[in-house]
Amino acid sequence: MSGVRKPKDEAEKRRARIAIALGKGTPIEDFIAQILGEAPDQEFIQAVKNRIELAGEQEESLDIVALINEMSQLQCKWA
Repeated sequence: MSGVRKPKDEAEKRRARIAIALGKGTPIEDFIAQILGEAPDQEFIQAVKNRIELAGEQEESLDIVALINEMSQLQCKWA
């Protein structure tokens, strides 16, 4: 599972920010493109960001790879 969740505490949040500052982060657009095999449109990116934010607000972890794949499948059905 490729989980996404809020940091457990301030120390974890600080470590995450340091890792990002050191270039260890991946932009969400690139991550989604890697999963899908193609560049996502801005609406798709925003929908993923919204779902991540909702999961954070509800303090739940989220399988981001499964989410992206499910959203892509739904998008194909509705297209």
